[in-house]
Amino acid sequence: MTGLKRLGLAIMLHTAWLKRAGFAGILAIVATGCSDDSSSFSISDRTSSLIPEAQSGIADTPGVVNLLEDKFGNPQQLKAWTKLPVQWGGAAAAVEVFAADGDGAKVRFTVAEGQEFPAKATFVNVVTGAGAGRTLGLSSWDAATGEAVLTGLDGVVLAAGDTCSIDGGAVIQSGRVLYMRHCSHCHGTAGDGNGPTAQYLYPRPRDYRHGVFKFTSTNDMSKVSREDLLRVLRYGIPGTYMPSFLLMKDEELTSIVEYVRFLSMRGEFERKLVNELASDYSADAVESRLKDEQRADIVAELGKFLSEDLPGVVDGIGGELEESWVAADTEEARIIPSVPRVPDNEESRRRGRELYLSKTLNCADCHGIDGAGNGPQTMVYEKNPVTNVPYDEPGLHDVWDNLNQPRNLHTGIFRGGRRPIDLFCRIHAGIKGSRMPSFKNTPHEDIWHIVNYVLSIPFESEPGATGLAAGPAAAPAAEAAPAAGE
Repeated sequence: MTGLKRLGLAIMLHTAWLKRAGFAGILAIVATGCSDDSSSFSISDRTSSLIPEAQSGIADTPGVVNLLEDKFGNPQQLKAWTKLPVQWGGAAAAVEVFAADGDGAKVRFTVAEGQEFPAKATFVNVVTGAGAGRTLGLSSWDAATGEAVLTGLDGVVLAAGDTCSIDGGAVIQSGRVLYMRHCSHCHGTAGDGNGPTAQYLYPRPRDYRHGVFKFTSTNDMSKVSREDLLRVLRYGIPGTYMPSFLLMKDEELTSIVEYVRFLSMRGEFERKLVNELASDYSADAVESRLKDEQRADIVAELGKFLSEDLPGVVDGIGGELEESWVAADTEEARIIPSVPRVPDNEESRRRGRELYLSKTLNCADCHGIDGAGNGPQTMVYEKNPVTNVPYDEPGLHDVWDNLNQPRNLHTGIFRGGRRPIDLFCRIHAGIKGSRMPSFKNTPHEDIWHIVNYVLSIPFESEPGATGLAAGPAAAPAAEAAPAAGE
């Protein structure tokens, strides 16, 4: 079992154990360690387009902004919605012995089955019992025995069997600190791709709030995997301002991955929640309804929806997020070629070019006949799928409304990686969030022919020659497709 799979298993065990214990689903995580933090997560323009009552709620019934705060917190006090498949950090435990001792207490914990106590711990989140919801300090901790001295009880008494989380949220807190230090200046505090330096960068930094990442090793219907995010952090994205963080420790990269996933799920939750409200309760929708209805009646209708229907909607959205993000780390989601890479020779490259130009695949429509990224689609005025209004400039746009020039294949720079398997995945799954479609129904042998052709383009003596120029430059040698887990 790989370390990543063991990590995923531990996460599932921790979360499942807390659910069985009757945990309500939220842990508060006090954020520390970064002095230039923003005080709040930004909300999307679509949330701002709702009427105030839909944003902030009515009376004691929360709206979108309140629900985001309830489920995810703010940069200074994150909240762990344990329904979500994020490695929060820490270990689930039960109180075995509790003995009050002045202002503190001596406690012995029993760790949940399948888990280990963290070597170092500084706090305990109380999950059930009289102290539920409290965060208590640890003045001493022995991971070998589970014995600790608690502080900050303020009269709270724990009982045998009460469930707790030892150092709960330690990983996500570490990820937040590292993210704010290394990533937020481009990607923004909320992961909206709008940090202070973003306006100077092309292409724009990724906006995580769609839950969409372009370069993955997962099929076209799956989310990005943890391994994909780790690879981007380690090696960066060639041809962009996304740098490599290869010198960072593995545990640091892992914690950043978990925090990026957290921000992505927060953004997706917001988008899906707004989708439930926008058609009836956006400012424009309400203005249109006012021709036939009274505003007070519309607000009363909204209040009923928020109190009666929205809790079920929230739970449903949480379930969707859990299912889709868990599935991304399964073997079923991975793209695994059914045949090894075919030999890279002139015949294979010639066949690849035929497929590239074929009516079935029609790669030239975007990338151009000679692969220079100048196909006829680059001169078409597309319509914005949300507004149905044509964009101001011709060319292909992604889901973030950024203009995307199709890759100039003559440069040999491929943002998703230039290993043959990387190109195979780009053709098989497409580039998520962009106009590059999936060709998953294309025979895998044919995909390898296209890969061989595309890798040969920078070395062609003339466009479309499909042979290699003489000299030291040469296309990558043939290699077998990596086995699962490599």
